[in-house]
Amino acid sequence: MADAVKAEGLVIAYTDSSGNVYPLACAKDASLQITRDLLELAPKTNNTFRRFIPSKRSFTISGNGLVKLVGTTQQGLDFFDDMFTTIDTNYVAYLDIIDAQNNYKVYQFNCYISNLTLDSTVNNFANYSFTLQGNGAFTELTVVDTYTVTSGVITARSTATHKLVAVGYGGKWYYNYTVSAGPVINLGSSLNGTSVVAAYIAI
Repeated sequence: MADAVKAEGLVIAYTDSSGNVYPLACAKDASLQITRDLLELAPKTNNTFRRFIPSKRSFTISGNGLVKLVGTTQQGLDFFDDMFTTIDTNYVAYLDIIDAQNNYKVYQFNCYISNLTLDSTVNNFANYSFTLQGNGAFTELTVVDTYTVTSGVITARSTATHKLVAVGYGGKWYYNYTVSAGPVINLGSSLNGTSVVAAYIAI
């Protein structure tokens, strides 16, 4: 059994300059487009139909959001600082997908910011739009643990060997949890009995 994935269950996040993982700025929407180049073959046997072989793939991520200068569990506009300061950052980012039954996929990738547009209209919120250019391939994360919350906590991996990327439950991803002594992740007793997914990268 599997429910359709909700918006909060498909999140694009990134690693900031301090090594923290946050959802991408204050995005209202985002889309991922993967394209594949095709090379046309031209043998005499083609007749009236063209034939191709697959070549290189590339991907872009685009979206829109509200301008927020400071964020906590979601990063503010400083994600786009390098577009203002001419620093070209090769971001480490993540595509996190989870449904209400804890079916999940977590991918890591690199990207550059290729486009940023800021827009404001009198008496309305300021908005931005962006495009990220993928740099290289996706890598699926396989260090993912599933635990049931007991006494408000779940077991965590050592911070000496693994970095927590995201915690997921109820069809949503969360980025405001950290690993504390134990090591454990404190989620609160209200989630006792809840099945929780914790995704990591090895360091």
